[in-house]
Amino acid sequence: MKAALRLFSVWVLLLAGCANVNDINMSAVESSCGQSCTKSYSECMGAFSFFPIQQQHQCTDVVRLCVQSCPAR
Repeated sequence: MKAALRLFSVWVLLLAGCANVNDINMSAVESSCGQSCTKSYSECMGAFSFFPIQQQHQCTDVVRLCVQSCPAR
C-alpha cells in the first residue's frame, strides 16, 4: 500500500510539473494583452475543481491560446 501511495505521489508531481505557464513567452507580446491572459489564468485557477491537475492543464492551454492571439511587440 505504501508503494502504491508513493507511486501515486510521484505521478501527481510529474503531471503538475507538465502544466505550467513558465514556458509561455509573455515578453514577446503586447503587455496589456499578456496581462489580460495572466488575469484569465488566475481566474481560471481560482475556481474550485475536483480535478485540480486537469484544471491546471486546461487553464494553461487557455493561456497559451490567449498569448498566441496577442499582437507581437
